[in-house]
Amino acid sequence: MSPSATNISESFIAPPNKSASHQTTAFESSDPSVYKSHHEAFASEGLPSSAASWLQRAREVSRILARDAAARDHANKSPVAEVSLLKSSGLLKVLGPVEYGGGGQSWKIGYKAIREVAKGDGSIGMLLGYHLLWSKTADIVGTDEQKDRFQRLIIENNYFVGGEHSRCSRLSLWDD
Repeated sequence: MSPSATNISESFIAPPNKSASHQTTAFESSDPSVYKSHHEAFASEGLPSSAASWLQRAREVSRILARDAAARDHANKSPVAEVSLLKSSGLLKVLGPVEYGGGGQSWKIGYKAIREVAKGDGSIGMLLGYHLLWSKTADIVGTDEQKDRFQRLIIENNYFVGGEHSRCSRLSLWDD
């Protein structure tokens, strides 16, 4: 199985084995169908339209995740289902430009949404935070063309952007 940019369930692949066989092993992952009723409800409601409604959506996702957060943590599966929940809820788009289908919200609302989700499941809140950070990186270091291209690509396709920066000692977050 090869990693795919469009299929999240295929993107959780272990690094190649350093032995001569160079085999890869897929991690066990959670099943997005467990959130089917929530996916359908979010689809019928559409994206939130105000700061307050974005935070309400984050609280809804937090409540959904809180129901079995400890069991999921214990199972130690790749969070494919939980990322699909973030996608269907629209939270991945909270900071995105409205013209591409994003929420157009400020970082202040983005941070609050992250904190709300983290109340229900800290790990998934962290993933949302990393997504929002990485999805806006071109806005900070890119050209105007790059900013536009990446925002359009990410928002219109509802991509989850992941990364890790545990060695980044210059990142600071603070409460307003």
